[in-house]
Amino acid sequence: MIEIDGRNLTLAEIVAVADGASVGLAAEALERIDASQASAVATASRRPVYGRSTGVGANKTVALAESGDADTHGLKLLRSHAVDAGNPLDRRTARAMMVIRLSQLAAGGSGISPVIAEALAGMINADAVPEVREFGGIGTADLPALAGTALTMLGERIPLGGGAVPFVLETWATSDALPFISSSALTIAQAVLAHQKVARLLDNAMAVAGLSFVAMSGNTEALSPAVAAAADSASITTAANTLRALVEGTVGEPARIQDPYCLRTLPQIFGSQAEELHALGALLERLVVAGNENPLVHGSQGDGSNDVAHHGLFQMTNLARRLDTLNLAIGAACATHLRRIDLLCDPSYTGLHPFLAEDGSGQSGVMMLEYVAAAAVGRIRANAQPASLQTVVLSLGAEEDASFASLAAAQLTSTVDALATVTGVELVCVVRALRQQGKVPQDFPNSMLRNLLTAGFELPAGMGDRDLRGDLEQAIRLIGEG
Repeated sequence: MIEIDGRNLTLAEIVAVADGASVGLAAEALERIDASQASAVATASRRPVYGRSTGVGANKTVALAESGDADTHGLKLLRSHAVDAGNPLDRRTARAMMVIRLSQLAAGGSGISPVIAEALAGMINADAVPEVREFGGIGTADLPALAGTALTMLGERIPLGGGAVPFVLETWATSDALPFISSSALTIAQAVLAHQKVARLLDNAMAVAGLSFVAMSGNTEALSPAVAAAADSASITTAANTLRALVEGTVGEPARIQDPYCLRTLPQIFGSQAEELHALGALLERLVVAGNENPLVHGSQGDGSNDVAHHGLFQMTNLARRLDTLNLAIGAACATHLRRIDLLCDPSYTGLHPFLAEDGSGQSGVMMLEYVAAAAVGRIRANAQPASLQTVVLSLGAEEDASFASLAAAQLTSTVDALATVTGVELVCVVRALRQQGKVPQDFPNSMLRNLLTAGFELPAGMGDRDLRGDLEQAIRLIGEG
């Protein structure tokens, strides 16, 4: 069970909950939520509080007490904000969204009732997750996704996959409506899941590139300690040292005085991606325990007074930029991924038949795999177009910008799948090349490369022209599993 205390929640723990782990609210988290609610009530008794005593968006000037709608406004808000469209997101994403929102509520800045937080934890443990669709958020809080979650908790919507919520909230107070939906928990969830997949994938992609380096007798001078020390980034230094450790003792005399960029710049290729991955991870670790609620309920310097702050932290500008930058780093590396696949098919680099064919009779070998990889690269490059450059004006001009972090997170999710395909293609090709060169796993002193090639040798050994879809699917699974 993962304890939610509003202070610490790792990205790995979010993945664990997405995969089915249960959760529990820490006692101090419940105390913090309760104190936050009391503070919000006290503040609302002496001055207007957005969404609690007023309407939202362009209706922020409407006083609910004067409109006669104070008692029913919250439920109306949830119902009106729950609309989304497109394809339903998977169960893992919905569960990740729910645990992130629970962690944010446990931080104690929302002013929400502890009953709502406990009900959300119960939904996670019962695996009664809302059906959330892809279009709705624009990077300024995932209002439709969380409003739909609330309607599922109220029994007004059927959970994903059918069935019923094992317990149903009887009502939803106006004071709890906006505090529940004022969060980018869905966007953050998508970013966390994509980040964790990218982290595993890039480690494996570096190892596959190491195999390609060996198959093409790369020159290890590009990975030397002197080169690593001269790098302009600590991440590139680390990548050079890692790559040298991968291939050391396996590569003999270099085939060339200077390799093509796809081999010579491997430290930059993987180091730059690792650097952006780390920066995104650090931001996500902060966001999953941050109370970016609007308004933010807080106390004043411990003097017993209560207040709220109306702000714009829900505008996920930094998250959009970090996602864009990682997408860009991956997209920029794709030319070298494709080039390694191309050179593995070139007899002048491997000493084998063109396209790693069985013989020189004109067989196509792995020729079409290069086309598959190129198609996947096209998707990655399209995803690298910065989502954060987009903007929009909504709600009668009350909201004149948006970060579109939600789009950037969806782009990274798509990029992960496409990059797995590109890496899978390289794995199929390099395993085939090493087989034809007569190499075996025992030739590799480095355990990571030895284990990877051992797994790669589980691919079919036949070199004659045949349908390679199954080979590629198996390779992609190996890449994803690590």
